Amino acid sequence: MLKPTIFSMMLTWFVAAVALPVVADDEATKNSETVTVTSNKEAAGQDQQQEQQGKKKAADKTSAARLRAIREVMAEISMESLVGEKIQPLELKPDPLLRYNDVTRGILDSCIFRIGIKGRPVALISAELYGREGERCLLNHEFVAFHQPKLKMQRDNFVWEPPTGNLTFHDLPNSDPPVANERLRLAQMRKLSDQFTASQMVGTSRIELRRMATPIDRYTPSDAPRAVGAIFAFAWGVNPEAALVLESDGEKWLYAWAPLSSAPLEAKLGETVAWQCPQATEHESRTAAYTSIHRAMKVPEYFDTPDE
Repeated sequence: MLKPTIFSMMLTWFVAAVALPVVADDEATKNSETVTVTSNKEAAGQDQQQEQQGKKKAADKTSAARLRAIREVMAEISMESLVGEKIQPLELKPDPLLRYNDVTRGILDSCIFRIGIKGRPVALISAELYGREGERCLLNHEFVAFHQPKLKMQRDNFVWEPPTGNLTFHDLPNSDPPVANERLRLAQMRKLSDQFTASQMVGTSRIELRRMATPIDRYTPSDAPRAVGAIFAFAWGVNPEAALVLESDGEKWLYAWAPLSSAPLEAKLGETVAWQCPQATEHESRTAAYTSIHRAMKVPEYFDTPDE
């Protein structure tokens, strides 16, 4: 999710550690200056294999210890819902929606968490651990507000209180209403998501992103019969860069997009541009719908403890 230009600046503070033995997608091993555009159809043939590779932790003996460290990091973020005149605590779903490590970008471990337990997520927050030097490593958070977030979050001296979110919903034309069977409804959402393609710019190169086969989140947006929602991640290698949100009120389908990256992004519905997101430039912005923060992190003593 973090772009090479930002990562280069951060490496002036840290020396990259030896990469974890997790298999990465071949296309992701190319740097931004030599990468070639890969069509969505070509990427689709490798989709299932890439997801299995991204999730594979068998060769990594400290997976559980790192996840524990990330959960402790997330517990340091206070979250409040600003609905009406009441201020109520927001809950973070304890299990990440997606977990991966990107060897080519030096990511030791990365998780995406959803804020809000029920219904559509209020926001997504990533926690990424980068190049380690001795007892310290770099922690990066990306904050992505969804629709009408009405929230306040704080980590140390950084306060995030975006007035608006990233999601703008549009009708999905020529789509049948949700089917009654839940399993077939998932297949229906996958088919609908296939109508979209997404890409990002890295320098002067346009990178075609691949849709992950399985939605990273499914939820019920309302009490209406057959109401359903799902979030599909579009990735470069194993690294998610954009999120397609599909929702139905039980009668018609809607779609919206959100960035999972600071890079310029574009999505198409068929041959028509459906969404564009410019380069994110507001680092540590209190009000931006997408922003990021970087912190130095002391590695906990148990960090290298092998899994039992």
